[in-house]
Amino acid sequence: MPILRDVNLTVREGDRILIRGPSGSGKSTLLQMMAGLAPEYVPGTVAGTVECLYSAKGVVLQNPEAQIVTPTVEEEVAFALENDGLDVPHLRLRVDAILERLGISRLAARHPLTLSGGECQRVSLAAALAREPDVLFLDEPTAYLDDESSRSFFAALADLPARTAVIVVEHRIKAAAAVCTQSWEITADGRLAPSDFREPSLLERIGTDRTAKPGDPTAPALEIRGMSHRFDGGLSLFQGVDLTVRRGEIAALVGPSGCGKTTLLAKIARILPTGSGTVRFGGRDLAAMRDHEFNAAFLYIPQNPEHMFVASTVREELELSGARALEEAERFGLGESAASSPYRLSEGEKRRLNLAVASAERRPLYLLDEPTYGLDDSTRRTLVRDLRSLAADGAGLLLVSHDEEFVRAVADSVFRMKGGKLVREEAARAGSLKSA
Repeated sequence: MPILRDVNLTVREGDRILIRGPSGSGKSTLLQMMAGLAPEYVPGTVAGTVECLYSAKGVVLQNPEAQIVTPTVEEEVAFALENDGLDVPHLRLRVDAILERLGISRLAARHPLTLSGGECQRVSLAAALAREPDVLFLDEPTAYLDDESSRSFFAALADLPARTAVIVVEHRIKAAAAVCTQSWEITADGRLAPSDFREPSLLERIGTDRTAKPGDPTAPALEIRGMSHRFDGGLSLFQGVDLTVRRGEIAALVGPSGCGKTTLLAKIARILPTGSGTVRFGGRDLAAMRDHEFNAAFLYIPQNPEHMFVASTVREELELSGARALEEAERFGLGESAASSPYRLSEGEKRRLNLAVASAERRPLYLLDEPTYGLDDSTRRTLVRDLRSLAADGAGLLLVSHDEEFVRAVADSVFRMKGGKLVREEAARAGSLKSA
């Protein structure tokens, strides 16, 4: 079954093009074809012709972990330059300059996979820009970035040489509009049509009615007390974090990339050692819970959708959560993908598979790390309603998100991580989110 059909597009020197469309519509596939990655590295059959006349390209994939090949940030940025045969003195100058330009010089000696998702994306951009490419291909480059970092990301692109062409697949239309001068949309039948930069408000499209019942403050779904985290060198990421999520409450954890939001979730989920802090699920100390009790107490959706997969097909993945998950998959538009490998789905479809499983599983607590990653506007609306429904049934939900519009639409309370501390937003702020 064709994903794309009769697509005609010419990219000229200096063009800045946005490609938009629903999750799974073929945006990433089109980008990969233009970048020369499909069909050589991405399975499928291409009809027609793709003529690549550029000599140097830069590619930033939607999942930044998928293109990491070296053990340090500076080596990652230098890797393509070494393959191009650039002499060492010029290579060093160029690597240092691009790290400084993107504000990540302090990360030079770190392993890219130890960084936050947002930091890892900036490393991928640095590696792409270091080649001084003729064409820059960007697939959801701000998926893990907060709004301010997204604006900074696109501001950095504004400094590119006028001759550099940029092709962006992006759901954050407003951010992309700051750089792009053309907008194209993949239609329901797989064609490419001219579009505009309008981005309807998520709040306008979902409505503001909140059906979640207030939780019982005497029986919180989650309690964290005195949680801290230090890097191996002793540098503190955050310290003394206290957080309570009541039953029936949707709490959002926000803050800049790299501030520790994902690390905090990982410590709650026992992926990282809890350390000196305490975590309680439904009033029970995590340290005293047996494995089967712990596993039944919550559901964790990681930042990278693939980290949740354990089966070889979408159907098998869903069947692990029972018949209801198959029904949820239909609702999330995955019915035709049942026989596919979950790893072969688009990034948005991978996240929808995560969410179908989450909707089918009934747990007292949900931990969601960047749940809107890769999602189009329609699926984000579905997600808001689903999370509200889970809260209305009495579950507590703690989500990490850089999608501030989504947070305004769904969260009952907001906690901001900044400078190693966790601060609950002022009552007026939280109230405005509930009534926005």
